[in-house]
Parts: sequence; structure tokens; C-alpha cells
Amino acid sequence: MPLPRSRPDRDDHTSPPAPAGAWRALVRRPRETSAGTFVFTPRGSALLLSGTAGCGSWRLTGASAFCYRITEPLFDADGRCTGWVDIDQTAVCRGAAFTSCGVSRVHDAHGVLRYRVPVAVSARRWG
Repeated sequence: MPLPRSRPDRDDHTSPPAPAGAWRALVRRPRETSAGTFVFTPRGSALLLSGTAGCGSWRLTGASAFCYRITEPLFDADGRCTGWVDIDQTAVCRGAAFTSCGVSRVHDAHGVLRYRVPVAVSARRWG
């Protein structure tokens, strides 16, 4: 499923929009908390680096608010793709931290939606 590409408005002489950069995060689900790294580029790409790598896009929704959507593939122990997670989050950035919440939709390898999971993220700027 292609994700919409976003290009936040800016010229090359201004600082990047608030979420641009690398972030270390705690990702909380109902039965599990894990660590991950998010990277948001100034031009609207979003990456998630955890057990696997996911990619997508982000866009500003207000002065300190943004949303992001990332697709993360799922693999079994033999390296076969077993499905994917569609991560959809709404975030607020405050200085060197952001928090976000949303619902992740888990699909099997045939594209069938298997379940939805509420997810909350808290992150601190890295680097």
C-alpha cells in the first residue's frame, strides 16, 4: 500500500521542522514495551528501526504537532515475510521529546487484517 509523501514547507536556509532528526523511543503496547529508533527527514520521510526496519512518511499538523504513518514488515525465523504492520500515529513535539498515540493494524502475508493494537510512543531526540 503506497503511503502519501509529504514535503513540509521550508527553504534551505531555515532549520528543519520540529520532528526532523533521530529519536530513541519506548513503544508501549497492551502486553509489551519495546525500544526503537525513529528517523524523520526534513522532507517528510519516516523510518522505524527496531527488530526490522519500516518506512513511511510524516507531516506537520500544527505548530508542535505532527502525524506519521509507517509500514513495518514482519518476518518468521526463516526470514519469510509473514505480514506487515500499518503504524498510524498522532504526535506532539516538545523540545527534545515527543509523545504519540494511535492504532497499529497487523496484516498477514495475504493482506488480511488480523487485529488492531493501541500503541503509545514516548521518544527523546538522539544525537
